[in-house]
Amino acid sequence: MEAKKLNHKENTKLLMDIVNLKIKQLELYSRTGPNSSEYVSLSIQLEKLMNVYFEEKVAQLI
Repeated sequence: MEAKKLNHKENTKLLMDIVNLKIKQLELYSRTGPNSSEYVSLSIQLEKLMNVYFEEKVAQLI
């Protein structure tokens, strides 16, 4: 039985966007806490980017 060779490519731009947004979110959290509208907005943006990343990963596995 042969193992299927997987070709995984990372979307580095997407990963950098996620990292940068997470850094901004953490900095904002330390300044204002989680109740500011800007923090909530960053959290929503981060969630969307993470969903895109996970969808790409699932698509690679299919």
